[in-house]
Amino acid sequence: MKKITLILSILLFTTITANSQITKGNWMVGGSGDYTNETVTSDTGTKTKYTVITIKPNVGYFIIDKFAVGGTLNYMHQGSFNTYGIGLFSRYYFLKPEKIFNLYAQIHYDYDINVSDVTFTRRTINTQFYGARMGMEVFFNNSVGLEFSLQYEKGVLNNANSDTFKTVIGFQIYLEKNKI
Repeated sequence: MKKITLILSILLFTTITANSQITKGNWMVGGSGDYTNETVTSDTGTKTKYTVITIKPNVGYFIIDKFAVGGTLNYMHQGSFNTYGIGLFSRYYFLKPEKIFNLYAQIHYDYDINVSDVTFTRRTINTQFYGARMGMEVFFNNSVGLEFSLQYEKGVLNNANSDTFKTVIGFQIYLEKNKI
């Protein structure tokens, strides 16, 4: 019990003094991951359920205070498919940088290539995803934050479309600009 109290005290002390670096000229580097149960409906009406695991590292730049734009790399594993892709995002933080937590909204576009090795025949499918995310980030100090968010994503595949709601957990490191 003493160890838990000590750890919570240290976390509370570090978060009380947090002052995140979400200001113009700074960088954010991190990523997110999610676990999804997904239902895809084909043009013929066939429904297929999948379990999906996604890892998505990102880098962003604050072009103005509280507003960042950036890019992502994507890796997703879904049944017999492995997906690799790139994407673009923009994110806006709603509260002041001095807060130990902040609310944000994010939109993104991803272009992915799906590779399948079903029955020893390699098959490639190109897909596009458009999404919006709303979440909260808890800052442990001025450079590190942990994100919790909900995301809606629309997928445009070769012969089907998908609508997905996700719970996403992310981790960001904020790099302060050099002051001359």
